[in-house]
Amino acid sequence: MLYLAIIFLSAFLLFQVQPLIAKLILPYFGGGSAVWTACLLFFQAFLLLGYFYAHCLTQVKSVKKQLIIHSVFLLVSVLFLPIGIQDWADISQTSSPLQNILLLLTVSIGLPYFILSSTGPLIQRWLTYIEIGKLPYQLYSLSNVGSFLALISFPFLFEPLLTTTQQSNYWTFGYGCYALLLVTLLLKMSKLSFTSVEQSTRQALDKSVITTTLLDKILWIALAMVGVVLLVASTNAMTQNIPPVPFLWIVPLCLYLLTFIISFHSSKWYVREYWFALFVLTACLALLMYFIGSQLDIISQVVIYACILFSACMICHGELARLKPQVQHLTLFYLFMSLGGFLGSAFVAFIAQNIFDQFLEFPLAIMSVFVLLALSIYSQRNTAIKTQTWLVATNLILAISFTVGLFYLNTLFVKTNVASERNFYGILSVKDVEVNNKVQRRLIDGTTSHGTQSLEKGNEKTPLSYYRKNTGVALALEQLTKQRRQEGSVQNINAGFVGLGAGTLAAYGNKTDHYIFYELNPAVIFAANNYFSYLKDSAANIEVVLGDGRVSLTQQFEHSGSQQFDALVIDAFSGDSIPQHLLTKEALLLYFKHLKKDGVLAIHISNSHLNLIPLVRGLADVLDTKIVYVETLADKENEHNVQWVLVTNNEFFLNDARIKIYASAWPMPNIGEKSRIIWTDDHSDLLSVLK
Repeated sequence: MLYLAIIFLSAFLLFQVQPLIAKLILPYFGGGSAVWTACLLFFQAFLLLGYFYAHCLTQVKSVKKQLIIHSVFLLVSVLFLPIGIQDWADISQTSSPLQNILLLLTVSIGLPYFILSSTGPLIQRWLTYIEIGKLPYQLYSLSNVGSFLALISFPFLFEPLLTTTQQSNYWTFGYGCYALLLVTLLLKMSKLSFTSVEQSTRQALDKSVITTTLLDKILWIALAMVGVVLLVASTNAMTQNIPPVPFLWIVPLCLYLLTFIISFHSSKWYVREYWFALFVLTACLALLMYFIGSQLDIISQVVIYACILFSACMICHGELARLKPQVQHLTLFYLFMSLGGFLGSAFVAFIAQNIFDQFLEFPLAIMSVFVLLALSIYSQRNTAIKTQTWLVATNLILAISFTVGLFYLNTLFVKTNVASERNFYGILSVKDVEVNNKVQRRLIDGTTSHGTQSLEKGNEKTPLSYYRKNTGVALALEQLTKQRRQEGSVQNINAGFVGLGAGTLAAYGNKTDHYIFYELNPAVIFAANNYFSYLKDSAANIEVVLGDGRVSLTQQFEHSGSQQFDALVIDAFSGDSIPQHLLTKEALLLYFKHLKKDGVLAIHISNSHLNLIPLVRGLADVLDTKIVYVETLADKENEHNVQWVLVTNNEFFLNDARIKIYASAWPMPNIGEKSRIIWTDDHSDLLSVLK
C-alpha cells in the first residue's frame, strides 16, 4: 500500500505544479501560448533526467547503496522548498525568452521536480526486487491516474478557490508529506536482506528473457515523441484565439494522460483495428481544422481538436503498451519513452520554430502516426497470429495521400501571403486580400487580423478595421486632442499604446503629438515598419519600445516616474484576446499611475469567445472610475463589430456631445454586484468570462 501511495502522490504533485508554475511566470513573458510550450520542454527535459537517474541508480548492484544515494537527493531537494518565483521582470526583456524560462523554472522547482519525476520507474523497479519477476506496468497506469486528477482538479477546484500563493503553499506541504512517505519506505527497505532477492531475481529473469530489437527501441522513442508533438501542437491550435491559461493547457494534457491510463491498464482496451478506423476519420478532420479551424466557435474547436488528439495518442500509446518489455528492461523502456517526449517538445520549441513558418508540425505529426503504426505492426509480426500486411500497406498509402493533400491545400492557403515569420511568440503573416473589389493588406497573428491598410491610392492613411473612425479608441484620441487645443496646450497628445499591430493608430497622430508603442514581438515591429506605412506617414513623433507592455511600464515608472499620458490604449492581443496579466486590478492601477488626472484609458475588448464586459466593469468599480462602452457595428467595408471601453474621470470628456452620441448601451445593463468580476495578479479565472 505504501508503494501505491507514494506513486500516486508523486504523480499528483508532478502534474499539479505544471499549470501552477506556468501560470506564475506567464505575465513575465507576454502571456502567449509559447510560454506553455517552453514549460512543457522543461517538464519533459526533467522527466528525462529523472528517468535517466532512475535507470542508472537501479544499475547499482547493492540495493542498500541505491537507498542511500536516493535519500541524499531527497533531503537536498527539501532545502529548495517552498516553491515560487522571485521578481524576474528584467530577465524577460532579453532576446532569449525560451532560455530565460528554462533557467527560471530550473531555479524555482528544478530539484523537487527531478525527484518526483524519478519516483515512478524507481519504485516500480524496487517492487520487482520483492515481488520477483512481476510486471508492474499497471502501476504506471495508476501514476497517470494521479496525474490526471491533479490536472482536472486545477481549473475547477484549486484555481477558482485559491490564490497562487495559497496553491504554492499547499503544494509545498504536499511535497513534505511525499518526502515523509518516501523516507518511511526507504527505512523499511533498508531492513530487508536483498542478497538472496537479487540472485533469485536474476535467475527468474534469465528464464524469461525476451529480446528487444533495435526497431522496438526506435519505436519506443518515436511513438512517445509524436504523442508529445501532437499534444503541444493541439494546445497551440486551441490557444490561438483565447488566452493560453491553465484550463486550455489542461484539457489536451488530460486527454494525453488518459490514453496512457487506458493503454497500460489492460491490453483489452486497445483494439488496434477499431482505434485505427477512428483515427482515419479524425485525421481527415485534422486536415480541415488546420486550414479552417479558426472559423469555428471555441467549443467546437476544443471538442474537435480533443477528438483528434485522443485518437492519435491512443494509437501511439496503445502501440507502446504492446511493445513494453520484460522487467529487466523496465527502466530502459521508461527512459526511452521520456527521451521521445523530450525530443518531441524540443522539436516544437527549437526545430519547428526555425524551419516552419506555419504550425506544420501538427499535420506532419498526424501523418507520422500512420507511418509509425505500420512499423509497429511490422515489428510485432512474429507474435501476431498472422501478418497484417493489408494494414501496413493501408497506413503507408494513407500517409502518402495525407501528405500530398496537405501540401496541395497549403499551397492555396499561402497564395495571398506577402511575408510570413515564425518566432517564439507565434506565427505572423502579411496578406494582401481583396474586399469589395479593393485590395487591402492585413497583419495576421495566428488566425486573427491585427491591423488592415488599404492599398488603394489616396486611402493609405485611413485607419481601418478595429481602429476605424468612430470606434472607441478613435473617439478617445480625437476628443482629447480637441480638449487640449481648447486648453491651449502646446503639445497636443501624449499617448501610450500597449500593442503595435500594423501601427494603424499612428494615423490619428498630429504634429506635436507624442506616441509610444509598447510591443513584445520583434516580428510585429519589423512588419509594421516594412509592410505598412502608418508609422512613417504619421505626423506624430513615434517611439517604439520592445518588450511586454506591463513590464515596460513598470520599469519606466520605477526609473523615471509617470509618463503622464493623455491616453493609454490597451490593445495587446494574443491571438484573439488580451493576455490576462494586462487586465488585473494591479495592472489598471499601474496604468492610472501613468495617466494624467484627466487621462483616458481605452481597452479593446472585441472577442469572439470571451465576454470581458463584467470584468472591465468590475475593475472600473474597484478603481472608482467612470466607464463608457462604445460598440461600432459592422458595415460593408468592415466585416466585424468592434467593442472598446473608455475608463476615465475626465468630466469634460464624458460630457462631450460626440462621446454621448457614440456611447452604446451596455449589453448587460442589469448586471449585479455579484456578477461583476475582478481579476488580480494572484487570482484570475478564465472560466468566469467564457461566453
